[in-house]
Amino acid sequence: MDSSTAQPNSQLDATLQALGGGLSAAAPAAAGNIDSWISTLNGAGSPALSAISSELENLKTAIGSGDGSQIGQSLKTLGEHTTKAAASATPDAQAKLQQLGQTLSSAAASLKG
Repeated sequence: MDSSTAQPNSQLDATLQALGGGLSAAAPAAAGNIDSWISTLNGAGSPALSAISSELENLKTAIGSGDGSQIGQSLKTLGEHTTKAAASATPDAQAKLQQLGQTLSSAAASLKG
């Protein structure tokens, strides 16, 4: 079981690091990071994680079209879903998922401001 959580946890660390520099800094790697998360979440077999995966698809489309309003809404939704998912995550991932949820919500707010 240890190896099954190692990849998502390192992926989580990489995502937090990318978003730590703000949306502009995260933008160049966004498509690859989003695709990687979609693949990981689709393989998890959880309806809650499938909802996050679907929203990541929406975010990817919004980024591709440059629709700032849709990007903000998608980030807000992802922040909410991620924060909820943290409650049922493994102990080693809970704090990181909560941090990611807050970071996504903050990013959404910054686009609206």
